[in-house]
Amino acid sequence: MGCVGCGNGLRIGALCRPCALEVAPCDGLIPDHLHSRVEDARAEAWVVDGFGAVHAIAATAMLGRNLDGDLVVLAGSVSRAHAELRRTGARWTVRDLASRNGTFVDRVRCRDEVVLADRAVLKIGDVALWFLARLAHEPPPLAMMTTGGATGGLICYQLAPPTAELRILASDGAGSGIAGGALLWRTAGAAAWSERSLTPLEFQLLRVLCARAYAEAASPSPVRGCVATKQLAHELPFQSKYANQENVRQVVLRVRTLLAEVGARDVVAAAPGRGYYLACPVSAAGARGVPHAAGAAILGRW
Repeated sequence: MGCVGCGNGLRIGALCRPCALEVAPCDGLIPDHLHSRVEDARAEAWVVDGFGAVHAIAATAMLGRNLDGDLVVLAGSVSRAHAELRRTGARWTVRDLASRNGTFVDRVRCRDEVVLADRAVLKIGDVALWFLARLAHEPPPLAMMTTGGATGGLICYQLAPPTAELRILASDGAGSGIAGGALLWRTAGAAAWSERSLTPLEFQLLRVLCARAYAEAASPSPVRGCVATKQLAHELPFQSKYANQENVRQVVLRVRTLLAEVGARDVVAAAPGRGYYLACPVSAAGARGVPHAAGAAILGRW
C-alpha cells in the first residue's frame, strides 16, 4: 500500500513523507480538529491533511469551523463558513466565502470561483490540504482513540441545569477500552429520555469535569470543581502530546454547542486564567441505576 496521493511509499498516515510535508499542519492543529461529516460511500472526492488522514468530500461541500459543515476544521485561522467545494460534471471548483484569512489553491489566493485540479494543494486560513479527485490507493484505517482509566467500572453522572436533566454514562477508571461515552437528556418535566453518543474528546472532557465537580460538591467556592486547562490538555485523549490551551478551548466549544442543542446552555463555564467547571449541581450513581432502556443497551454494547 502506498501514498494515496502519489502512490509512493507510505510513511505518515495515508501519505508519503514528501506529500505530508507539502501540507504540514499549522501551529496548534491536531488530528482531532479535522472531521468530515460525509460518509465514505458518498465521497465524490477527498482531501488529505498533514497528519495523513483522509476526509470524504461530497459533490457540494462546505468547509469551515461550523460544526454543521461538511468538513469541520477547528482552527483559529479558519472562518465558520470558510469555503465551498463544488463538482459540475467532471470539473471541481472552490469558492471563498468572504473568509477572514482567505482560501488558496497552489499558493494563489482565490478571488472568485477557482478550478480545483486533482492533487492541488488547498489551503483554508493556515490549514493546508491535498485535494484528490481520486485516490491512488485505499487509505489505511485510522487508529481508534480510547479513553483511559483504572478499574473499567461504569458510573452515571447526573447534571441538573435549570432547563434540562442530563446523565453522562462514564468510565470511572482506565483500561476499559471505551472509545466514547453517552449522553442521556430530557427537558424539565418530560418523562422520555433521548440519547446521543459522545466522541472520545467530548466524553473525556465531561467525565473529568463531572468527577471533579462531584468530588468538590461541598466546597463553598463559586467555581468549585474547576479543572485547570493544562490538566485537561494532559488528560484528554488528543492524538498529539503537544496539545495546548487552544486545543482544549475547541473541545469545550464543541461540548457547549452539543449541550445547547439539547436545551442545556451555559453548563460548561470558564474561570478566566484557571480552567473550566460545571455550573450546575452534579451527583453520581452506579450505571445500573440509569433509568433508560437505551442506556442499558449502551452498557450492553460496552
